[in-house]
Amino acid sequence: MSPLKIVCRGSKLSLAQVEIFKRKLLDSFPNATVEIIIKETEGDLNQNQALSEMEGRDFFTKDIQDYLLKGQADFAVHSMKDVSGENFFKDNSYAIIERDDFRDVAIFNEDILLKIEREEKIRLGASSPRRVEMAISFLEKAMPVISDKKVKLEAVSIRGNVDTRLRKLNVKEYDGIVLACAGLNRLLRADEKDEIALLLKSKKLMILPVMDCPPAPGQGAIVVETSKENIEAKEILNKLNDEKLAESITKERNLAHHYGSGCHQKFGVVHVDSKEISFTYGAGKDRADKEFERVVYANDFETGSKAIYSTADYLNSLFYEEYSNAFKLSQSSALYIASKNPLQQSKILKAKRIWVANTTDWFNLAKQGVWVEGSSENLGIEFIESTLASPLVNIKTAEISILSDDLNAAYWKQLGFDVVIYCKSSSKVSTEVKNELAKADFIYWTNFWEYQLYKEVLKKNVVHGCAPDETFDHFVEVGIKPIVFPGLKAFEVWRSNTVFSEG
Repeated sequence: MSPLKIVCRGSKLSLAQVEIFKRKLLDSFPNATVEIIIKETEGDLNQNQALSEMEGRDFFTKDIQDYLLKGQADFAVHSMKDVSGENFFKDNSYAIIERDDFRDVAIFNEDILLKIEREEKIRLGASSPRRVEMAISFLEKAMPVISDKKVKLEAVSIRGNVDTRLRKLNVKEYDGIVLACAGLNRLLRADEKDEIALLLKSKKLMILPVMDCPPAPGQGAIVVETSKENIEAKEILNKLNDEKLAESITKERNLAHHYGSGCHQKFGVVHVDSKEISFTYGAGKDRADKEFERVVYANDFETGSKAIYSTADYLNSLFYEEYSNAFKLSQSSALYIASKNPLQQSKILKAKRIWVANTTDWFNLAKQGVWVEGSSENLGIEFIESTLASPLVNIKTAEISILSDDLNAAYWKQLGFDVVIYCKSSSKVSTEVKNELAKADFIYWTNFWEYQLYKEVLKKNVVHGCAPDETFDHFVEVGIKPIVFPGLKAFEVWRSNTVFSEG
């Protein structure tokens, strides 16, 4: 059997992705032999110009595709996000073989807190208009406030491979940079992982939430292409293709097609298969520079003129909350703040790695000077399990303590987590809220205990909705299957397009 030739770029990340493909190929076809061919692309050769300023598209794929079409290789390996929608392999065959974390991460030098305290401008290296558009606006709210003044962020263009950008960060050409989590994870699993680990040493991370900073369509996925005439290579790819993953990425690219494409785009799109719900989310600015936000998911509730309510409208009217001044943290290195209310004692958190259940709490903690690494975005802790366990973040479940109110403590203990109760809740029944919810045909609950408080006054046929977090699990435990939304933000978008009735 002749060696199967694989053409790719020469970057460390590209070679790591080829190794992933090679391993999968040899696992399924152990008698095969492989030859790797490195090909420079236009994007590799032109390092002095921002990608958004370069004419055309497919800067990192066209030269490799041309090499394949000339019959000089059997396979071409690409990062999925580098391939444009218009030239999506044309008549060629392809397989999407793997996807790592689709999120972006902001990485900062260890002196970032000192620079914030001194009110110095923070230079953030970003390689695309999308990252500039979305990351800057998010980080201005997410970075800790130390001097009671808004953090000053300046987006600066950055080029180069992943390791090159990390070196530029290390020598302080930038104060922070934005990269894809997937590339870092792959390099941290590759043979040269020690070099990347050293470049990341002592850095501070913020994993950017997908609902605030959606990634490029296909980000994190590896796609392998072959010529339609290469029967042997096509058979190999047919076996290695991940059909479910390919379907998810097709949904991302189809939604993105409505708003623009290429390195010039100022928006992101992501498809999420979360617990109990799948959805495609896009946000940013379209090709006409007009802001948009769109969530595509299945919801068969017939709204008509029905009365639709959300307990988020009454959050301060449902419970009294008493925060403890005496709770003690365990020796765990990481904290997941599960309650909807921010902590009042920010000082004790600064020695821990902090994750939160939603970005509202992230922003509130940032105002108290707390560094937050990431959020589960009201999609449940399962949504970030693989991110926490990834080589980049590297937080084991045993290292996490859950900070919870007393109402949800038993739920977290049942899942096997160390739990710290820092808030005790007692109900306060509001006549106004009772009268409003009694008229509802549909109620979005932000917490299961709200339902417990008002269930006696609800219509018998009322329909319940919630996010796919612990609230959903509690409803299922009492025999109710609620309609699931991709978080409160998605519910609000849905409700804003609904005809309201006061009953």
